[in-house]
Order: sequence, then C-alpha cells, then structure tokens
Amino acid sequence: MFATVAFISVAASADDNAGNYTAEQITAVSEMKMPDKWSFDDCIRWATTNSTDIRRTILNILQADQDISSAKDAWLPTVGFSTSQSFTNYPSPGGGKDGNIYGSSYGINANWTVWEGNVRKYRLESSKILRRQQQLAGDDVVKSLKLGILQAYLNIMYAEEAVKIAEQTLEVGDSQTARAQRLMESGRTSKVDYAQIESQRAQDSYNLVQAKSNYESAVMSLKKILELGFTYNLEIEDVTFPDRAVLADLPAKEQVYDLATAWLPGLKSNELSKDIYANDVKIAKAGNLPSVSLSGGIGTGYTGRGSAWASQMGKNFNENIGVNVSIPIFDGNSTKRAVAKAKLAELEYDLTKKNLLDNLSQTIEGLYVDAANAKAKYISGISQLEATQLTSDLVNRQFELGLVNPLELLTAHNNLLNAQLELLQSKYMAILANKTISYYATQEIALP
Repeated sequence: MFATVAFISVAASADDNAGNYTAEQITAVSEMKMPDKWSFDDCIRWATTNSTDIRRTILNILQADQDISSAKDAWLPTVGFSTSQSFTNYPSPGGGKDGNIYGSSYGINANWTVWEGNVRKYRLESSKILRRQQQLAGDDVVKSLKLGILQAYLNIMYAEEAVKIAEQTLEVGDSQTARAQRLMESGRTSKVDYAQIESQRAQDSYNLVQAKSNYESAVMSLKKILELGFTYNLEIEDVTFPDRAVLADLPAKEQVYDLATAWLPGLKSNELSKDIYANDVKIAKAGNLPSVSLSGGIGTGYTGRGSAWASQMGKNFNENIGVNVSIPIFDGNSTKRAVAKAKLAELEYDLTKKNLLDNLSQTIEGLYVDAANAKAKYISGISQLEATQLTSDLVNRQFELGLVNPLELLTAHNNLLNAQLELLQSKYMAILANKTISYYATQEIALP
C-alpha cells in the first residue's frame, strides 16, 4: 500500500533510491476498512490510497525509473555476433575450377564509447530530476485531493443543515395551514387567504425536496472523488463548527504567500526544470566536441575454393582492436541551432515561475476576500436572523389572533427562511476560505 506521506518525504529527498515503488501498488486492493460514518481524515486516507490519479503517478515514477536505468546503461559496451552466408556462381569457370562457390564469415564485435562530451552524464542527471518531478506531481495530486475533499465535505454539511431548515420551515408551514383552515371554517378568513397560505405550504414542501436533492448531489460529488460505487451509501460524521471557527483571525497574506511558495509542488517542480534546461544546453554544445570510442572483435571465414572448412576456419581466425576518434568540423550549423533552441527553452523556466507565482498570489488574495466577505455577512446575518425570528414569532401570534393578513404572514415566513439560509451559506463559505488559507500556510487541514 502507499500513502500521502510517501510522496511528501520522497519528493523532498534528493536520494535517487528513495521511494521504491512496485507495479503491484498500481492494482493493489485497499486494506482500509470502510467506516460506518466517514470523518474528514477517513476521506483523506481513503483517497490517497485508492485514487486513480495517485496510482497513475506511481506508474509514471516506475517509468521514470526505467529511464534512469536506460541512462545508466548508456555507459555499457555493445557486443554483437554477425555472420554472412553467400553462394557465387561462375558461368564460365576456367582452369578446371568449380563454377559454384560457397562462402561464409563469422564475427563477434564490441564497441564502447569512451567519451562523447559528457552527454551520458547530463542525460542521467536529467532523468533523475524528471523522476523527482514525477514524485512532486504525486504531491500535487494529494494537494488537489485534499482541497477537493474539503469543499465536497463542507458542501455535504451545508446541504445537511439546509435540509433541517427546510424540514423546520415545512413544520411551521403545516401549522400555519392548519390554523388558516380553522379560521376559514369559522368564517374569520376567506378561502382566498387560505389558498395563499396553502400555496406557500406547497412551496415549502418543494423546497424540502430540492434541499434533499442538493444533499444527494453533494454526497455524489464526494463519492466521485473517493471513487466509491454509486450503490454505496456514504454518510459523514456529525461535525459542529463553533463561531470561533468562522470568526477566527487569519495570518497576514504575505506570510501565507511566503509559506506556500516554500512547499507548493508546482513551484518546486519548476525549480527542478531549471537544471534540466541547463543540461539540455550542455548536451547541445557537446555536438561541437570530439568523441572517442574503442572497438574490437574476433572473426573467421570460409570460402569454397581451398582447403576444408575446419582448416580454413582455423587459419582465417583473426582478432582486432581499434580506437575511433570523431572530430566535428562542420555540421551545417545543426549544433549551433540546437544550442540556440536549448537556450531559448531556458526562458520557459522564468515564464512558468512568474505564471505560478501570479496564480498563487491571485488565489490567496481571492481567499482572503472571500473570507472577509463571508465573515462580515455571517456577523450581520446573526443580527438579521434574530430580528427576522422575532418578527416571524410576532406575526405568527398575531395571525393566530386574526390581526394580520396572509400576505404579512407569508412575508415574515419567507424572510425568516432566507435569513437562515444566508447565514448558513456565509458560515460555510467562511469556513472553506479559512481552512484553505490554513492549508496553504501549514499543509494541514483539520475539521472542525
């Protein structure tokens, strides 16, 4: 099995042997027991051991391991066996010679490159860097999973509370409808007034159906992230957020930005790209350098004219060894163009870094704006809810006494519902922004 910690610790290490993954991990079945009610930590553990994206990252790392092995193998010599068989026909042989001659040759040849401008060295370095980038890609997948689960988990909590509000509102609507019916039967209100209240009760019933549908959609979103089957009945733990979770002070934006730039996988991966671009330039420049290789071999052969096959094979046996030096003089400017292109590719590092930092800055600034707006809306929403609750209670009592018309009752009823939902929405928007900001600063998410 594998986990989040494996990626974080390995990606932070420069040891090429760190993080030994196996192909079995890609298809391994999770040994984690499914809980009856899922906590946020349960969701994180499950996702980081079962996510297809995580397993795909392990596959990429295993492929990078093969690339490293191939780069190391470039230092090995090459050895090959070759043979040729021929048959020659002379239509007019002279001197009593045979017109058909069979010939064959056999040889074992070896070649080893001694030096080629250190191209093999630079390619090995780059392949090791690419492996570390794949490990950082695993960290980035974990980051996306955590933030995605956080949003989906909070959406379920929001939808669950919205269902409770809809149920309470429907209960009040039932009570108001029953009261209106009694007033109509006693002649103290009209059928039109009763119909208005009954229509509102039908709307409350639909609102409950819609709230339950939103809850199911939120659960489905989390199940999709966790890659659970559609038949699985997912329930989350009951979590209560106190006011301090909404109203908590946040660290300075600059501090969060500095902390995030120190650990975000995308930024660290781009820093590694700088070394790859530098190696590409060195490899391109190697086109102007000489190369040295050693070659050697043994061989023998046989022709139909002459002594017997065994005798010829022994007499024709030979050994050879040689040094080959290749010095480039002019290659049509191909090396010059390759160096120029490699240097231009180095500029990609600066552009990517600027783009990543700009996106991070905008993300953090947007989170602080969302957190401030949601917090202000939550504070005002508490006062607004208290006022609308008092108004609704008063209007309900007055309606029971026949002192207000249905329009006033329905207005108070809807105002209370809207105040409850707006307060609930601002609460979870603030929590989402606060927890996300905390994650960028600490790499940790805790609920509540």
